[in-house]
Amino acid sequence: MRTGRAARGRAGGRLGISLKAADPALFYRGAPDDPRLGDRIVHAAGAPQSAASGPSIAFLGHADDRAVVNGRGRPGAAQGPAELRRFLSRLTPGDHGELDRLALVDLGDASAELGDIEQVHSAVEEAALAALSSGACVVLLGGGHDGAYASHSALLRATRGPVAAINVDAHLDVRPLRDGLITSGIPFRRLAERWGERYALTEFGVQPQHNSRAHRDWAVAHGFAVLGLDEVRGRVAQAFSEALRMPAEALAVSLDLDGVEAASAPGVSAPCPDGLTAADLYACAGLAGQDPRVRVLDVMELAPPLDMDGRTARLGAAAIWHFLAGVSTR
Repeated sequence: MRTGRAARGRAGGRLGISLKAADPALFYRGAPDDPRLGDRIVHAAGAPQSAASGPSIAFLGHADDRAVVNGRGRPGAAQGPAELRRFLSRLTPGDHGELDRLALVDLGDASAELGDIEQVHSAVEEAALAALSSGACVVLLGGGHDGAYASHSALLRATRGPVAAINVDAHLDVRPLRDGLITSGIPFRRLAERWGERYALTEFGVQPQHNSRAHRDWAVAHGFAVLGLDEVRGRVAQAFSEALRMPAEALAVSLDLDGVEAASAPGVSAPCPDGLTAADLYACAGLAGQDPRVRVLDVMELAPPLDMDGRTARLGAAAIWHFLAGVSTR
């Protein structure tokens, strides 16, 4: 079986495959006077259909870390979707009922059982496209950051006009193929190569010691805006709000958990001693949720075997909660 060698063309057409349903044991159940999100999330094999008064959210797992390993990273992110579900389901809908209006549907996981990396990406893309076409927002649970290629491509297919994205990350993730293999450090180069001028990106919170000059030059040459950590430190909410003003019909936001300081996010392949704070990440997620053009949120690179006391999983789950709270205000 191939482990992620890039094909010459792009995947297309509907796939005759099924996502793997999430384990019901992951979903925490509350009490009548203390409901939890585990009580609210519906399991479905297709795009969400709901009579709820508010927006629909489709959770989709990218349970694959082979691209991380291809880039010489540490494995473990394949288990990320399960742990994000476990800790998200423990959270309440809010002490003011912030999430009560939302319809929450779990579509299951695309995992290595489906085939090689490109086949997993195709499965994510098709499932995300179906959900987006039904009017839902997609929350991608990762999984290696390479999965953002699939979720953002789905948004581009669901949208006729230009799409813009914000990558909250210590890394640019615009590397070329490594020995012909897809790595987790490549998604935004692949998106630019596939979609051209229809796709714009702001790199948010990148750190110079974790990126090469050649990769930064490539990003700038392709029109990507690059905001370093020191440029946004102390004004993250303001800088993120400004980034959201990019002209586009629809937006995607990708939260790579290794962009947060390792004290709060140890459970990633490439932890950073410095980085955004947990409060910074929540601010970005909440602002993204409030913008009605944001249709895709990725929460990527959680590697539970590398985590400490579920710290990073809790961080990612809380970031999703803040995004959902923002969406509920639309």
